[in-house]
Amino acid sequence: MWKSSLTLAAASVALTAAFATPSLAAPGDFVGTWVNKDGNTRGITRLVVTSAGGNKLNIQVFGKCHPTDCDWGTTSLLTYGVNVQDTNHGYGSANYNKGFANTFLGLGQSGQEIMVQSYTQFLDNSGRQNYYSREYFQRVPVVKVPIRKLPITPFR
Repeated sequence: MWKSSLTLAAASVALTAAFATPSLAAPGDFVGTWVNKDGNTRGITRLVVTSAGGNKLNIQVFGKCHPTDCDWGTTSLLTYGVNVQDTNHGYGSANYNKGFANTFLGLGQSGQEIMVQSYTQFLDNSGRQNYYSREYFQRVPVVKVPIRKLPITPFR
């Protein structure tokens, strides 16, 4: 009896440890739609972060254009902790090569806000100066609409 209880306890501890093992990233903290807190920005207006399966993420960036925002496309978003043991990743990076320019993004996520630092290098010999910007984004809340079930009546 004692031996089977001990075996059951050991199995329970092993199973609990397997489920309690932290994941490599906290993608749920990044996933969502984020809008620039400065409605008059001339830079990045919106970020859309989606899960790519497992701990992988994708990011889609939109920049200020007229009459509608420019879609930079979708690329991978890599996440980082503050050290090699940190599994709660609050930082990320992405790179966009748009042909005429290369923009590296560094993200820092905290609660309902993301700070984005962008570094843009012009590659087209246009004489434009490389530049840096820092912008703050807030998460767009997800609105849950209740679905009312209608009674179903058979056709006659």
